[in-house]
Amino acid sequence: MSRAVFRLTVAGLGLAAALAGATAPASAAPVSIYGYYPSAESCNSVGQQGRNNGLWPWYTCFQSGQLWALQIPW
Repeated sequence: MSRAVFRLTVAGLGLAAALAGATAPASAAPVSIYGYYPSAESCNSVGQQGRNNGLWPWYTCFQSGQLWALQIPW
């Protein structure tokens, strides 16, 4: 095998390994339900207040039965 082909092969394997590592899923942060609210608006309001005050970096509101659950990282 010539040196040029060998170098290209090694470079290609290194690139493939780097791309495989970059596409690996990140580990999920632990999350917690902070509370249940009667409407999406009230859930988002509390979630945004917590974000504005620096209590959590993000939040998600989702419907759980007839109520809305506020999910935050914990």
